[in-house]
Amino acid sequence: MPTRGRIAAGSRGRDPTPLRRVEQVSTNDIFKAIKYAIQLKKLFSYMEEPGHDQMPTLGTLQTEAIGHLAQDMDTLSTLGLCQAFHREESQVPSAIAPCLPTIALLIDAMLPRLRAGGRLLYVGAGNSGRIAHMDCAELHVTFSMSSEQCQALVAGGPRAVLAAVEGAEDSRGDGEAQMKALRPTARDTVIGVAASGRTPFVLGALQSALRAGALTAAVTSARPAAVERLGVGFCIAALAGPEFVAGSTRLKAGSCAKQILNMVSTCAMVRLGKTYRGLMVDVRVHNEKLRVRGRRIVRQVCQGKDLHQTTAALLDLGPQVELDDVADALIVRCGGSVKLACAVGLSGLDLPDAERRLQDAHDCLPDFVLLLENGPQMAERGHQEKQPPLFLAIDGGGTKCAVSIATAHGVVVARATTGPCNPLSASFLDVVAQIQTAVSQAVAALPTASMPTFSRVWAGLAGFHHMREQAAALSQALERLFGGVGCRVRLSCDTSLLSCCLDEDAETEAGIALVAGTGSVAVAFRRTASGEVVQAGRTGGWGHLVGDQGSAFAIGRRALQAILSRRERHIGRDAGADAETTLEADVLRHLRCEDAADLLSTVLSPAGGSVPRLVMGSVARVVTQAAFRSEEASVEALGILDEAAEHLVALVEPLVRPGLAEPGKTVLILSGALMGVDGYRDMVLQKCRERGFQFRKIKVITDASGNAASHLSKLPREEQCTNGSTFL
Repeated sequence: MPTRGRIAAGSRGRDPTPLRRVEQVSTNDIFKAIKYAIQLKKLFSYMEEPGHDQMPTLGTLQTEAIGHLAQDMDTLSTLGLCQAFHREESQVPSAIAPCLPTIALLIDAMLPRLRAGGRLLYVGAGNSGRIAHMDCAELHVTFSMSSEQCQALVAGGPRAVLAAVEGAEDSRGDGEAQMKALRPTARDTVIGVAASGRTPFVLGALQSALRAGALTAAVTSARPAAVERLGVGFCIAALAGPEFVAGSTRLKAGSCAKQILNMVSTCAMVRLGKTYRGLMVDVRVHNEKLRVRGRRIVRQVCQGKDLHQTTAALLDLGPQVELDDVADALIVRCGGSVKLACAVGLSGLDLPDAERRLQDAHDCLPDFVLLLENGPQMAERGHQEKQPPLFLAIDGGGTKCAVSIATAHGVVVARATTGPCNPLSASFLDVVAQIQTAVSQAVAALPTASMPTFSRVWAGLAGFHHMREQAAALSQALERLFGGVGCRVRLSCDTSLLSCCLDEDAETEAGIALVAGTGSVAVAFRRTASGEVVQAGRTGGWGHLVGDQGSAFAIGRRALQAILSRRERHIGRDAGADAETTLEADVLRHLRCEDAADLLSTVLSPAGGSVPRLVMGSVARVVTQAAFRSEEASVEALGILDEAAEHLVALVEPLVRPGLAEPGKTVLILSGALMGVDGYRDMVLQKCRERGFQFRKIKVITDASGNAASHLSKLPREEQCTNGSTFL
């Protein structure tokens, strides 16, 4: 007879545990079962989601969304509308603030190019194009930049500045052709402005500039954006949210773009010496307003100097002439150049000598003043100062990006850490942004006023060996960021940073780096007959979906599995049989989860937008603390760690063999957060000894980037990097 009122249980030759009748199952149990099924669905959808590879459609852009004011906007008074509009626009500065490190790095990258005669080229369409055109046009008037050195490409041509040219922005080929006609070079800087980050005309122009090797940047109000995939050197994404009128990017997006372009151009001009104590000294007098301003600037700059005396040989004016008239006459003799007039008024030199000395100071009035006050040895100032060599190492992992800067003596003088930097789990833009932010934070601790030129840069990125398509673009981006004249940049996997440990002992023939952090991997390095250190083998490093046994993620996952399995076994039993273990209580407390029934949803849908993989990895800290506390150590936690340690040694085992890495001639390099836990590290080493692996040396590296930065400083000038790949 068919089972009625029972859950049918299939059998394969075994007697399954009888299940309770449906009518005996409580409503709470049913809800728990449904909730558990939903949680499993979330897990599978999380594992399959494409993530950052999906580009938004136009309708899903932040700027196209309907704002929270829309529902009541039509009922507001005029004053209420104005107040609401003002509140929306007041969000612009806070949207730009996170972009400041990237903007500063862009400016520093522009400076040597502009000094070498490179051009500043803007690209935009519609309102973005008009904003770009406006900033470009003002540079000629305010800072005397020639119309050849600063140009703006606007979709639809010059007439589009005054009136909309519909459809002009939709031609990617037109943008590419117009940029190609300008013949950009590596000395030029090209800034594309597109609120949506996907305007075809702008994308085409930037693509053409990238092919030509120009420094490229994008200003947008959307993220992710199509410009990210181009591989532009700098992507400045100011996210101010929905517009006051949905889709009208002339509002907050336009305000963001204008402020950013104003900031980039103005700060670059200040760094180039086109101002002096906040005065626009590089202006040329062409009209009455500028004549009055120029006169005032000359008098302010030359305050404390007797203009009658310093200009006597040049102007031959009597002492009875008014100072305003002297300043006017001086500017006229200097061809309308206020800066040259200031140089003459400050120095008392004749016109040819003042021009020559100003050229010696790189046409920079602040440097000219230093030259006058301190002699020729001070002519090189600020960006021209000869800085001691510095060496930069970047350790980009799945959890954090750590950077270190070392001096020529191998002393690490600056460090910084930012968020995840794995190209396989973050977009290209995110990776570059994390590196930019980390390096700028480290540089902020240096006495230098701006981004220094590094003698060598080594960036080790997790998952780098899987991203051949992006390798060239990432390499170019880092070269633009840090690749000054004489700088050599190298990209590798993050584990390759550890290969430099072999150089500490000439008798060591090989090394095995065992890394256990968020993920796990083992890599063998071997010294060749020529002395180069090359990668000889690799095990693990498969990522959390396939491998990472012995890692923080795996330990956290195993702890969660143990808790969930125990809960399932105790369904329907007395409460006493369902008592928490010490480890379970610690995990629930760590995750701020009051009920173990909610554990899975807490992990898969964490508060604050955390990544479930990282939440699971954080549980490993709880497990190690429970296992190695001095009182009442958790046997359950010790068992989980013992199992994980077995997996790590299993990664090492295939690499320990003749011709690859013989233990007696090999250094075992332990790195990663878990290898910094004494008890867990001892477990791993004990299991190595049980297998007969007696390594020549054991080295624990807690700061891979710092160790690599110090190593870079010790390399001879023309020597290859330690793993056999020359610096780029």
